[in-house]
Amino acid sequence: MHFLSLSTTARRLLLALSCATLGLIQLGCASTPEGEPVHGKDRVLSFVAAKDGRKVAIAGENYHYVFDGDPSVAALLRWEGRGKVTPALIGELKVARNQSFEGQYMLMAFDADLTPEDRTFLVQTGFARADVKYGDRTGSALRYFGTVYGKRYGASPLKSADKVDFSRRQYVSYVEQETFSGAAAKVTPTPLVYADDGSMLLAGVPVRVVQGGTDNSCRAGLMGVCFYK
Repeated sequence: MHFLSLSTTARRLLLALSCATLGLIQLGCASTPEGEPVHGKDRVLSFVAAKDGRKVAIAGENYHYVFDGDPSVAALLRWEGRGKVTPALIGELKVARNQSFEGQYMLMAFDADLTPEDRTFLVQTGFARADVKYGDRTGSALRYFGTVYGKRYGASPLKSADKVDFSRRQYVSYVEQETFSGAAAKVTPTPLVYADDGSMLLAGVPVRVVQGGTDNSCRAGLMGVCFYK
């Protein structure tokens, strides 16, 4: 009987037995049956942005997630009032077999925390007014939704000075597609590297480690990640 004519349960069992026979029954052994997504999470070590605003990277323990800088986000990173904005990733990053990914995020600031000048800046940046509930807060807020498209790379070690001290462990959640008939493309080395002088570069451009954004529940946070400021 051909493998693909077996039931899903039978294919899973055959795949597990194959792994066991090869002594490979461990994390990462082969791929899932065709069509079934693989859900995972990656511990976040740092969040950096190229100083020219063109590229942003979430540096995970296993992967680096690099995407183009959103003009609105770039403006916020330069804004002195960025600590009034709470950003968060929405759901999982969707990782394709070629290691490209797509994800959604939200930026939000409660009216009560803003000056008239703040409101003007955020509206000009693309924020829209909405009534929201976030944590234990409810009220009028300015909100911005965006989508990131990027590529996932293999991680390389970071210096301690370039990591962020988290209030607790933080993770990027992702869902990827692997099949029995064809595994995902191998990840390529990260473009987040160190120059000869020890400075960090992202695609050849100097970076800054991003720390900003606050809410009621943590001292500082960005992209849904809670930091110590």
